[in-house]
Amino acid sequence: MKRSIVAMASIAMLSLSACGGSQPPAASATPAAATAASPDAELEQLKTTTPVDACATLTPEKLKTVYPDLTFDVHQKIDPQMSGYVWDSRCVYWAGVGTIDFAKDAPTHTVEIFIATSATPEKAKANLASRHELATTTSGYQAQPTLGENAYSATDTGMGRLFFVKGQSEIQINVSDLKTTNDAKVKNAIALAQSL
Repeated sequence: MKRSIVAMASIAMLSLSACGGSQPPAASATPAAATAASPDAELEQLKTTTPVDACATLTPEKLKTVYPDLTFDVHQKIDPQMSGYVWDSRCVYWAGVGTIDFAKDAPTHTVEIFIATSATPEKAKANLASRHELATTTSGYQAQPTLGENAYSATDTGMGRLFFVKGQSEIQINVSDLKTTNDAKVKNAIALAQSL
């Protein structure tokens, strides 16, 4: 019985194929092929864009202006690399390593900067606007209009986060330490942003 059902299904499929039922007309495939062969203008423009390096943008000297009593070292550096429709770069700084008795390899302060450079300033602004729209319900959300349209901050346990656009780049700065309030962390992130 099962063989006869399989045989009938095979015959039905062959009949549909012979009638052209499962194949789209050849003309409809042509625009798709032409579209696939045409270059992606935004991607081509991005390839000619000079990416922004996160560690070169936020340097230890700039960190010293906000944290004069601390010495920050680069813990992690990711050079600019293309990721989707942006050049992605990041830099993570640590200070105070070795000063916590129960965690000698942990920092007391961290500052992270993430930079996503788009093909145009308008694209960077659109990306931030989209992120901002979703962030309004985030913990500790606060608009930061002094840093531009759609700039905002948010907080997590022990961390202040700041999001804004500078030129063609969408920038995120995260500030964390063991002793200050989240408001103080956001204030420090804003001071760092203003130093860029």
